[in-house]
Amino acid sequence: MRKKKVIKSHIIKPDPKFSSVIVGSLTNKIMKDGKKRKAREIVYKAAEIVEKKNSLPFLTVLEGALTNIKPALEMKSRRVGASKQRVPKEINEKRSLKIALRWMVEGVKEKKTPRPMYEKLAEEINNAYNKSGEAFKKKETLYKEAESGRVFSLNR
Repeated sequence: MRKKKVIKSHIIKPDPKFSSVIVGSLTNKIMKDGKKRKAREIVYKAAEIVEKKNSLPFLTVLEGALTNIKPALEMKSRRVGASKQRVPKEINEKRSLKIALRWMVEGVKEKKTPRPMYEKLAEEINNAYNKSGEAFKKKETLYKEAESGRVFSLNR
């Protein structure tokens, strides 16, 4: 039996403008090829657009959007009998935040429109705040899949 490796989680620094760890981790998710300044620029421009549209502070809209798309479950593969089944498993707060941010950024990158990235990000944040959009759809599909896979989790 091998010893299980202890994984140390690195500390994410809060961003300079909003002093928020969530905005810092969103910046890290958007960042590509180590260009953090460009990623911050995208997030800040999106923040301006979100504040204009909602007439609310960016942090409250972002936190509201993330609470709408944060999953409480995750599907894990598990061997049941001779076949592999996907079984729902509860996850902690850190993991759900990480998944929600990933879904949000993937939803932005999937949109193949000529508009700039910050406009698409602002739209995705607004959609998640209003319980629609790509990230919210992913959460809904995950919950439907978990409902069908619940049968296998009750057996063990």
